[in-house]
Amino acid sequence: MRKLITIALLLIAGLTASAQVQHLFEHDYPVIAEEHPEIRAMMDSVSIDSIKANIEHLCSYHNRRFDSRHIYEVQDWLTSRYGQFGVDTVMLHDFKVHKEGFPEETADNVLAVQWGTRTPEEFVICGAHYDSWNDDGTDPDTIRSPGADDNASGVAGILETARILSNYTFDRTIIYGNWNAEEIGLKGSAAYAADCAEQLMDIVGYFNLDMTGYLEEGTDIHVHLMFTTRDSLIGRYVFNFSQVYFPEMPIRQAWLAWGDSDYSSFNRNGYPAVHPFEDVHASSPFIHSRQDVLGLSVNNLDQSKRFTELNLGLVATLAGPNHDGVAEHETLNVAMFPNPAQGEVTLLADHNLLNVSVYNLLGQQIENLDLNKTRQHKLTTEGFASGVYVVKIKTEKGMVAKRLVVN
Repeated sequence: MRKLITIALLLIAGLTASAQVQHLFEHDYPVIAEEHPEIRAMMDSVSIDSIKANIEHLCSYHNRRFDSRHIYEVQDWLTSRYGQFGVDTVMLHDFKVHKEGFPEETADNVLAVQWGTRTPEEFVICGAHYDSWNDDGTDPDTIRSPGADDNASGVAGILETARILSNYTFDRTIIYGNWNAEEIGLKGSAAYAADCAEQLMDIVGYFNLDMTGYLEEGTDIHVHLMFTTRDSLIGRYVFNFSQVYFPEMPIRQAWLAWGDSDYSSFNRNGYPAVHPFEDVHASSPFIHSRQDVLGLSVNNLDQSKRFTELNLGLVATLAGPNHDGVAEHETLNVAMFPNPAQGEVTLLADHNLLNVSVYNLLGQQIENLDLNKTRQHKLTTEGFASGVYVVKIKTEKGMVAKRLVVN
């Protein structure tokens, strides 16, 4: 959680929030009348032991400061974890850090992509910053900064969401994001959201986790939800979902008087975004210090579990669970070979092909071809950079999305 420490900065933040950017795309959000058994089963799979283990591991690094040597070990671990879950693609998103008082350098966000099988060009993103901070030191390699609540708790929630949802297929593409350099001004998420906007990437909603583990003694678990007036539709979706799945848990809109978080990066670039948060008036007093540790600063793992369940349920519902995963779509009998491809790939179907579109990992459409009712088409890949793509194929009998690797 980025803390703003001067009145001038607070005023600037307030002015920025009031100057709301119009959405790049408009979407409707589900109206929840009752629990969906499959969504409930996903949420019930959230493990408090898994969340605790991930927080403990993240706090075991000497610090996770964006400019320290330790941050590369954290990136490697996050990449490995997402790889273990079997998501489709894990990648680093590079960006330049520009901040007065710091040398200009390149930092990395960690992104894990789970491709949708029906509308892969529409994205649901959940994220948490993985860097940490300590106000009482300047040497990035020696200062201790465990960052349990801020923000190992949020990263653990995103990892747990990915661990569970990677076992299912969804209509829309899900991206699990871990942002770097949040603590010096939302740098990583701002760079990524700006890149998405430049590419006209269709992000249906962004869900942020930042500080989920501290609960003042004597109070019950509750959620303070941050979103702008412009994002009232996605805000109502969160309220509706929470009231159906967690009717006993209070949730209300609230604002921080002292800081900001990564949901603002998406909002400022034209995307709907929300941020469920622990109590804005009684959040952890131990952040940005050596005392931001499990037990003291993350003192209620049940609350972290609840925030994770909420995040998972919101993402899964908006992404649209289906049972037609890429492998099971073979009932349409669409073959794509060779894969990996070098120069050309052949599409062969039992029914007429009507359209083929190709998307890269940024969600950018790089090819869109209307076909003249043919059952075979050779798709040229010579102009494609090496990497992973999603090929969306429309036939007379339905739609299929396939993963293509280009060497």
